[in-house]
Amino acid sequence: KMLFLDSHIKRLLKGASFLFPEFKWSESHAEVKQYIEDVFKEDRSDSYFRLTVFDDCLYLEKKLFECHADSLKATTALKVKSNGLIPSFLKNSNYLEADLELERAKLENFDDVIFFDIDQMLTEATTSNIFVVMPDGIIKTPPLSSMVLDGVIRQNRLVELVKKDLKVEVTQISKEELISAKEVWFTNSVKGLRFVSLFEKVHFEKENSTFNQVIKFFGRYGELV
Repeated sequence: KMLFLDSHIKRLLKGASFLFPEFKWSESHAEVKQYIEDVFKEDRSDSYFRLTVFDDCLYLEKKLFECHADSLKATTALKVKSNGLIPSFLKNSNYLEADLELERAKLENFDDVIFFDIDQMLTEATTSNIFVVMPDGIIKTPPLSSMVLDGVIRQNRLVELVKKDLKVEVTQISKEELISAKEVWFTNSVKGLRFVSLFEKVHFEKENSTFNQVIKFFGRYGELV
């Protein structure tokens, strides 16, 4: 099944309306949804779709789904994040910077990088939002004002975690807090919920973790919600 389709379309069309207001993309939700559902009915293979809007055109690209490990190792990105003109709801299809960071990280035996701003406050990973479980059990994630993409899985987790009576805070997180945390998670629609087992030289334990509880509640991709 297609997970969180309406949420993905809503964010896509919000970004399209911002970039191309003359084409009234905000009025096209039902039409875009029907198009995607029709394509999905014809192709039920183990794949995912990537949608891109340019001017008045909608492009749908099918990609083979790859199973990603649920744990990863991360390091600090070379680039320091700074405020720009791109709003948090606008997903940029230019991954050159992320690809260069990943190439460098993999040479150092890491799987991904974490970006910080000039004040060493946490922002996001290359293609994932980040959640941090503090020693007191509170689950924190950076606010959208911290140059963070408004990820669909991030949105869903914030709502569902509260429903499970877990303490959640949307707040700035320093690098020092990240290093002293109990757990660190990445969330991404395609790669799912993943546990950071190592950040630089700091190890995190998955056994008896809140991460494992969350997987039981929601599944890696939110498929149990």
